[in-house]
Amino acid sequence: MKKPLIYYLQDKKKHHVWLAAVVLATLLTLPIVAGLNFLLENRVTAHFLITGFVAAILVASVVSSLIIYFLELLSKAQQDNLHLNGIINACPVPIAINDAANNILSLNSEFIKVFGYTLHDIPTIQDWWLKAYPNADYRQSVIDAWQIRMQIMLATGEAFNSFEVKIHCKNGQIKTVLAAATPLEPAIQGTLLVVLFDITENTQYVDDLLESRNILQTIIETIPMRVFWKDLDSRYLGCNSAFARDADLASPNEIIGKLDSELSWHAQADLYRADDRAVMQTRTPKLAYDEPQTTPDGQTIWLRTSKTTLYDNQSEVIGVLGVYDDITERKKIEKELWLTKTMLDSSKKAFYRLDASGKIQYVNDHACRALGYSRAELLNMHPWDFDPDFEASAWPAAWQKLKTDITVNFETRHRRRDGSFFNVDVIRSYIAHNGEEFCFSIAQDITERKRIETELNIAATAFESQEGMVITDANTVILKINHSFTRITGFTSNDVVGHKMTILKSGIHDAAFYADMWATVFKTGFWQGEIWNRRKNGDIYPEWLTITAVKNTYGQVSHYVGTISDITSRKAIEAKIQHMAHYDALTDLPNRILLTDRLHQALAQVRREKSKLGLMYLDLDKFKPVNDNLGHDIGDLLLKEVAHRLQKCMKRESDTVSRLGGDEFVILLARIDNDQEAADAANNVVKTLNLPFEIKQHTIHISSSVGIAIYPTHALDVETLMKLADNAMYQAKDAGGSCFRLYQLPL
Repeated sequence: MKKPLIYYLQDKKKHHVWLAAVVLATLLTLPIVAGLNFLLENRVTAHFLITGFVAAILVASVVSSLIIYFLELLSKAQQDNLHLNGIINACPVPIAINDAANNILSLNSEFIKVFGYTLHDIPTIQDWWLKAYPNADYRQSVIDAWQIRMQIMLATGEAFNSFEVKIHCKNGQIKTVLAAATPLEPAIQGTLLVVLFDITENTQYVDDLLESRNILQTIIETIPMRVFWKDLDSRYLGCNSAFARDADLASPNEIIGKLDSELSWHAQADLYRADDRAVMQTRTPKLAYDEPQTTPDGQTIWLRTSKTTLYDNQSEVIGVLGVYDDITERKKIEKELWLTKTMLDSSKKAFYRLDASGKIQYVNDHACRALGYSRAELLNMHPWDFDPDFEASAWPAAWQKLKTDITVNFETRHRRRDGSFFNVDVIRSYIAHNGEEFCFSIAQDITERKRIETELNIAATAFESQEGMVITDANTVILKINHSFTRITGFTSNDVVGHKMTILKSGIHDAAFYADMWATVFKTGFWQGEIWNRRKNGDIYPEWLTITAVKNTYGQVSHYVGTISDITSRKAIEAKIQHMAHYDALTDLPNRILLTDRLHQALAQVRREKSKLGLMYLDLDKFKPVNDNLGHDIGDLLLKEVAHRLQKCMKRESDTVSRLGGDEFVILLARIDNDQEAADAANNVVKTLNLPFEIKQHTIHISSSVGIAIYPTHALDVETLMKLADNAMYQAKDAGGSCFRLYQLPL
């Protein structure tokens, strides 16, 4: 290919160009001068030739100077162009250069590396729009945003307002990019330099930070306490919604920048600020202390507050973090407890607190008056010291019954110091608190009110409880129910009064169950336990039922009092806990505990039937690279899919697929006719897991190594079977994986 003349001239030195111009001018000029001389004088003279030669030299000098000047400008421009191209290509961000006709003039190497497109793929802007933004709606939104920014930049001379876009790369990946542009004018008229900053990783990092922040915010909003944080000047930096509501603010954002003196509790501002300073200066948390607070409506409440220091990444103190709980109700309870103690000491009933050995630890004033002993004397005594119907040897059994029943109520006699007796009604309650056990006993002189005992017992029992209550006569005909009974069962008084308790029967329990229940009631006067009953709407539900027989002065049963509690939620929780204890949290497959239990059961059955069972120990090949390269989230999804495939491989309900942890699975073939049946099942598993997995746009290839141990061929107990199946699995691993091995004794 011939090079243009301009490139030959650039390669020559200046005097060579001048000399060439002189020679060329002379060759062109002298014939013309000679011709003119001949036409004018009919001859060629030396004078004309010398004049022409001088003129040729002058013209050649001027022309050569212009050529040399032009060549120098061209060389400088080429040099500048090389420098510019070098800078653009060396730039570590994608860059493109467009002209005014929307042609793409140049792409740097980073552009091609990041997006995969070459100048051949996208010669024009329109080609770029189509390939980078295949979605028409999104493409149009990007074009509109680009054109608006270009118009503003060209009209005002302001810098291009960069914006974020999602670009489809040639390989199908989607990159998050910050697009910016600047004109190369006036150096290169109508040319635009476009820079596309790849911020994909930064965007993901920001998204992860936002997700972490959202999780933290959710936790702060969820915990049942008020949470707040302040800066070094005790100005609020943030809080949760519960705190904002306490401050009578519409949202947590309104607290930012405020001081305690600007809030409803301004009266306590100095106190709060002093606590903040003490915590920040000493760097020591102040935990669980009580302090007052004024509410927006002017009420004073009590808080239990904890504060600790906030630090930055350099362990410098930047503020204080606090939490508090409204303990106003607790304070009221404490006051009520004090009032209760005062009332106990002022009561006309005798109150006793006994320890687990029966020794009296507390008595009120009335107990001393009723028995005629001083407080010091009673504190060294036991119930059997003044109850002639109760022996010391009976205390262990009475204590155990109290722990079981929680509360016992009985009538007995007490003996005064002077030897006289009086009838008392005693209620004993079992109390456990802070690792200590107590019996709280109330004794009331019932000499004057024996005749009204039944009605008082019924009233106290039926209406002093929040549980469902039902009162029947001696024939279990319902006389009265409370509101909780209606809430639990749906039956109103009109529905059940006059009917027998059988109206609640669910049909689940047989006659023997009810016979045993009433036999206990007749024998002991009391029964409690779990029972299934039917609501008015037909729903069957579990309840905790307590039946207490009420006797008259002759010792005959006059009424029955039943208390019911709906334990549906508790049963559901128990079932969930039971499931969690026996199933893998990720795959919902049986875990090691349930597998072991089923394996013991299966062994017992095949021993009886003198048949076989197979145990397959499975480990995934090439699973670790999945976790390492794609992340644990993908790994977890893969394990779930593996579990699903393994379950589909097992056709019998008696077989068990379990996960021991990590990528280890165990399959129990509860009953097989021969070793080949286990081998066929293992081969099916290997083939199934060799098939590719599609997990969140990732095609994943793994395989499995399976070890098989057979009862009774290889082992006779659970532990040995598990061990030999594990060994066989490693034999499969040693064979290169993606296969199964029946256990073989080492050579």
